[in-house]
Amino acid sequence: MNDERLTASGDHRVTIAIPCFKQEAFLFECLNSLIAQTNPAWEAFVVDDCSPDHIIDRIVASYGDPRIHHIRHGTNRGLAASRNTGLQAGRAPFVLCIDADDFLDPEFLSVTLSKIENQDADCAYTEFQLIGLANDVWRWEPKSVDEFAKVQWLPGSGVVMRRSLWERVGGFSAELRWNEDWDFWIGAASLGFSFERVQRALYFHRRHADCRTASTLPEMTEWITREAILKKRAAFFAKEDRAAHFRSSGLLTSARASRAARRRWQSIRLTTRAIAANPKLLFSQPLPNPRPQFRSSFPKSSLLHRCEQESKRVVWHVIKKYLAMDLADIYTSDKFREPRNWHALAPMVHQTYGYLSHDYRVLGKVIDKIRARSVLEFGCGSGRLVPVYLMHDVETIWLQDLSHQALEFCRQRFFCQQNIRYCHEDVRKIPTSAAIDLIVANRVLQHIVDEVELMKVLHYLVSLTRYFYVNEAGMEASWRDPYLKGRDYIEIFYGLGWRVAERGGLTAEDGTQHRWMLFADSRKIERATSF
Repeated sequence: MNDERLTASGDHRVTIAIPCFKQEAFLFECLNSLIAQTNPAWEAFVVDDCSPDHIIDRIVASYGDPRIHHIRHGTNRGLAASRNTGLQAGRAPFVLCIDADDFLDPEFLSVTLSKIENQDADCAYTEFQLIGLANDVWRWEPKSVDEFAKVQWLPGSGVVMRRSLWERVGGFSAELRWNEDWDFWIGAASLGFSFERVQRALYFHRRHADCRTASTLPEMTEWITREAILKKRAAFFAKEDRAAHFRSSGLLTSARASRAARRRWQSIRLTTRAIAANPKLLFSQPLPNPRPQFRSSFPKSSLLHRCEQESKRVVWHVIKKYLAMDLADIYTSDKFREPRNWHALAPMVHQTYGYLSHDYRVLGKVIDKIRARSVLEFGCGSGRLVPVYLMHDVETIWLQDLSHQALEFCRQRFFCQQNIRYCHEDVRKIPTSAAIDLIVANRVLQHIVDEVELMKVLHYLVSLTRYFYVNEAGMEASWRDPYLKGRDYIEIFYGLGWRVAERGGLTAEDGTQHRWMLFADSRKIERATSF
């Protein structure tokens, strides 16, 4: 097997396939992680699976790295076909698939390749560090071959394997739009293969509202996908009761999804078929209750949440307007006015909020509408919104934050992007000649408790720009959290001679409701942009 190293095209050791469909915003961090690898002997093929925005080619070209290539499908062909396209385009002896919204630790390739060669294995993988909506670690504990009939215990992306293994299995099954990873490893198990596990989390897997692993929609047709795999891998499932386990668990998964979608009779039918396929289910595990649990259904909880937020807003309005009280009189403890140590909090804030993407679309539309080519983000944190600026062709990006540690996180994430300028602490370090088109304040002004200090900051910021995007806590926020200072920003900006050009609402990935506003300086523009 060691002679496989000599067959590489040029000096490339690993061919990397990066399928991308509507995940352009995350592609920067993915490609940056490749360039940061301690082992530079790789070639990458970004496969655009007919994304509607037509910007993936520009993103790839912006790197100017001959190792990174772009391929576009004429039609949407799915994840499996995109992986095959990328791997077929290269000739390196090892192959790797990465999802476009994931990224690698700098040591990922060095560690996995070393593991394969030292142990003469067919493939190697690491543990997954989840980011975004979750922060735990997926261990991917090794199991027996028989367990593939019950669970997929090897990941699809994030596994470095010999090209010969991928070719022997026949690549990923392009006819499958779900469970293509599971199908591949069942095929590998049928042929026999060896693997090594690295007990370090070197692969970062993003969990967000639009990612496949966070979606429950494919579960409705889980049983159909499994029937296709049963037919294709008949030799593997011919042994013992593998087929019964595989088929029945797929039927139960679809039954639970049908129950959640309030398709009661479909849930009953699928559950009955699961019992017929594997009667042991009656004694081994609880079966789905076909009756939906209306008490915990999403529409009702969402309505209650909105009512709760509205009631808090009304209470605060009464206190502020009619009783002429300030929350400083209610929260008399020093905690309300105590400044936070943002440098010490930076790692926690980065891990909790640094990878959320719920407002990317809204902010992107604002940038496009006002044709912003220079943006200043006040209180940028670890650079959560930077992908939006990059994706929408912002030429100059100013990032300001009180925490040096937060800015260092941002530098590490976007070290390849040369149009980013950093400002630590005092925003007045940014010259008035910077010609900034848009200033973004996203959940940061709410932490400035002192009103005098806030107005000093705002007076300087509005002198730099024509537009100001605000996504901050409203007045009712102070009622529920003494660390936040909620305000009426429409009233504040009106006093500065600004007016609202557009406003709207959005739902954060944790379910909370945010209100955003775009303010325009009527003295610097003849008229606000029509939205």
